[in-house]
Amino acid sequence: MANTPLVLPSLRGSFGSWIFYSCLMPIDELSTRVRFAEEIHPDKALSELIQRRLTGARAKQIASYLASAPDRFFNSLVLATYAGAPEWLEVGNLRSSSQPNILKEISERARDSIGFLRLSGAEKIFALDGQHRLAGIRQALADGTKLEDDLVPVLIVGHKKDKAGKQRTRRLFTTLNKTAIPVQKADIIALDEDDAMAIIARRLVEENASFKHPKVAVISSTNMPVTNHESMMTISSLYDVLKMLFLHDLGKASDRTLKTRRPTDDKLDHYYAVATAYFSALGKAFKPVRDVFAAADPSAITAAQRHDSGGHLLFRSIGLEIFTRTSVALAKANGISVADAVHQLRLMPIDISKPPFRNVLWDPAKKKMIVAEKTLARDLAFHMAGVPVTTAAVRTSYRRAVGNPQAALPAQL
Repeated sequence: MANTPLVLPSLRGSFGSWIFYSCLMPIDELSTRVRFAEEIHPDKALSELIQRRLTGARAKQIASYLASAPDRFFNSLVLATYAGAPEWLEVGNLRSSSQPNILKEISERARDSIGFLRLSGAEKIFALDGQHRLAGIRQALADGTKLEDDLVPVLIVGHKKDKAGKQRTRRLFTTLNKTAIPVQKADIIALDEDDAMAIIARRLVEENASFKHPKVAVISSTNMPVTNHESMMTISSLYDVLKMLFLHDLGKASDRTLKTRRPTDDKLDHYYAVATAYFSALGKAFKPVRDVFAAADPSAITAAQRHDSGGHLLFRSIGLEIFTRTSVALAKANGISVADAVHQLRLMPIDISKPPFRNVLWDPAKKKMIVAEKTLARDLAFHMAGVPVTTAAVRTSYRRAVGNPQAALPAQL
């Protein structure tokens, strides 16, 4: 059954060979009128497939975001339409009672771009880009989320059902999705106001003297540049450490809630305390870490702990990750605090140029980290900490890595 007519405020434009309409559509109308390609083409033939398959989990995440975020916002969905009779209605003559001369500054092309798009109700409309957002909107409305005042920005283009039209629309779909760039971790850390790790990482770097520049390198890479002789860790590495700590604190395996739902101020203060307690424990257990946190200029300390002959485990991004993961695993296994776990691990070998990390994490010949053996290094740390691992498998991997078929695993702490 056709929908009733709908008039949308709109801008008309052209981009390449496409004529498009940038409109504001009530969110309930979007949910009702816009369909998925699989609904339009039930045979799902590959030649007609112009839609990514939706995943239920993604729709639920978006629905949760719509229900919980008062400052929610979407960028424009791209919709394709065929059938029916969409009609463009220009605004017509513009008038100004106070400044009539200002109208001369508006070009004819600009005036012709302002108007309304009338949908007859007989159109077939489907989401070309934004299908997951559409699924989330439907889910939110089905759950009873009140969104009736929301207007969603949409870009509407025409779609022809002949072979050439399908090819043209498919090409636009793949172009939109192949050229879309995911939000980078560094941007999340710098800007995200919902992600708990990002919020606390910024707070540490901005407010806590132990983490201020240059102690934490505020750069996009997780790994420390070889030219950096000042910083103990990167802000991306700090983010990863915080995620492990907060997940353990929550007792959950998934970080979805931590990333998408801003905690209360009290909860953020709690997470901040969790973070500072962990790094305080690191400082108490390892003097070089304590010295960096206390120093006005940490460059001499850092240079002595990270160099081309190896250095301290915690002054390498991979090493800090492995140690934190081990601390969390030990705390969970023994029912103790992470700080107490760090105290128990204070005697762990930390010179990566010596066994057990030599030829596992550190290549003495090439004078570089061995990223490929990170899992083995973690298992060795677990073994030393007394966290359950498959000992025989770890022993076999260790002997292979060090090139010694008789090598024994390091002693437990």
